[in-house]
Amino acid sequence: MNGTGTLGLSLPMGAKLRLKASFDITPYTIEVQAILKAMKTYGIILADIGSDMFLTGSPDSRWNDNDLAELKNVKASDFEVLKMGTIK
Repeated sequence: MNGTGTLGLSLPMGAKLRLKASFDITPYTIEVQAILKAMKTYGIILADIGSDMFLTGSPDSRWNDNDLAELKNVKASDFEVLKMGTIK
């Protein structure tokens, strides 16, 4: 998610976002649902100002890359801003 993205806001590095409670996770695989539930509960932190929406994580051979590709369907507009400040 970049500085403006589809949220229409200028987001600083370290901004905390949470996947909206209304986001329907049922079409996703069980493994991806676990990630989406964590995003609803704990949120995510903006750590890059590259492409409009790109979720990254640590490589792990236990994850199925085809399943993880489902995360490309999650849009910036599916998140709500929790905190605009930067991490210190």
